[in-house]
Amino acid sequence: MNIALSAVIIFILLIPPIAFYISYSFGNFPKAGPKFSFLDGVLATAVVSLFVHAIAIYFIRGEIRFDILLKLFGGEIKDIENKVSNRTLSNSIKQFAFYNFIIVFVFALFVRLVRFIVMKTDLNNGRNNLFRLNNRWWYLFNGFESEIQSFDLLLIDAVVETKDGTMIYSGFLVNYICNGEDLDRIYLRDAVRKEFKVFDDNGRLSNQTGTPLTIPGETFSIAYKNIINLNLRFLELSDDIATIEELPESGIIDRNDADNNS
Repeated sequence: MNIALSAVIIFILLIPPIAFYISYSFGNFPKAGPKFSFLDGVLATAVVSLFVHAIAIYFIRGEIRFDILLKLFGGEIKDIENKVSNRTLSNSIKQFAFYNFIIVFVFALFVRLVRFIVMKTDLNNGRNNLFRLNNRWWYLFNGFESEIQSFDLLLIDAVVETKDGTMIYSGFLVNYICNGEDLDRIYLRDAVRKEFKVFDDNGRLSNQTGTPLTIPGETFSIAYKNIINLNLRFLELSDDIATIEELPESGIIDRNDADNNS
């Protein structure tokens, strides 16, 4: 028995639900995958695959050579040339490959259509975990968690532990990196820094923070492992001019751009 050949055929037959998941979740800042054990994952994939192949076989009007499939599936290829002609075997393999290609292709197109509908409707609002496409940080930084309808700029105040003590870094969020649901780092533009703890002349802790100092450079990166807390301020360009003048002078992620890139 050829175990390797059997494993390859089994994997090919289990591709449809795998293609479904990859096609649906593919995009920027995707949510983490389901936490299945290996056995649970194989069982769920097998059940879905059986259902898909049963529907596909129902619509196939030509003859299906299950005898050849079962021989290959069982790894019985030692004397297969004596039972099946080379031409028949060659055509069957080509038809099997074409069948699986069509199944995966149709599945991928259908799921991308479903994803498009979810993105264009209120289903992708983060409240329904079944239809949620992105990780929780994406929803937080795009205003969904705060129920912000629209904004132009996102100002981040990050309390960060450094070797010089606790600091507050402020700036416009321009990008961020996630590993699944875990935030890895954020990137700020027009960043400023000030001390979180300031002592007066008598050595007592003051209620005031330090003097803001501009950080030179275009983009400032902060690792999330060093961040103690985050404060988000969603701003619109129509805000009071006095409010705008108090902030750095650059911009941030636009929600529409984020939606289009997902």
